[in-house]
Amino acid sequence: MKPTRNLALAALLAMTALGSAVAIAPPAIAAEYEVRAGDDYPYKGQSGTDKWGFYKRQCTSFVAHRLDQHGVRFKNAKYKGVFFGNADTWNNAAKSAGVKVNKTPKVGAVAVWERNSGHVAWVSKVSGGKITVEEYNWNNPKAYGKRTISKNEPDSYVHF
Repeated sequence: MKPTRNLALAALLAMTALGSAVAIAPPAIAAEYEVRAGDDYPYKGQSGTDKWGFYKRQCTSFVAHRLDQHGVRFKNAKYKGVFFGNADTWNNAAKSAGVKVNKTPKVGAVAVWERNSGHVAWVSKVSGGKITVEEYNWNNPKAYGKRTISKNEPDSYVHF
């Protein structure tokens, strides 16, 4: 073979191999997706307020920890100057801060229950009509928990 043909053949083979790899690569975002972290909460067994201004070992503190890991920073329980406080206020606080609130779960969203003093949890998995949440102080008093529930159970989802 002539050098020009060798080069052309090599280029054709490289493009074919690359095309095959791209064609069989899995989608970037699958219908079922999960973030796995587990109980990496830094304030186990402690009391007082955390570095974000929430009470340690409460659901709001744990969610602030997860959000902090993803670049969302609270200071004195405020985000963008809006006070978040108890979990039952998070929907209205988020709206006031210009953060999207809706009924659609997404990994990384905050699930919000408004009843009583409320509850917030980190959405770590979405699969069909179910979500998996990570949380503090729900079924395990002042401790970590993880559960899979209907996506309709929380009142809403906050998307920071």
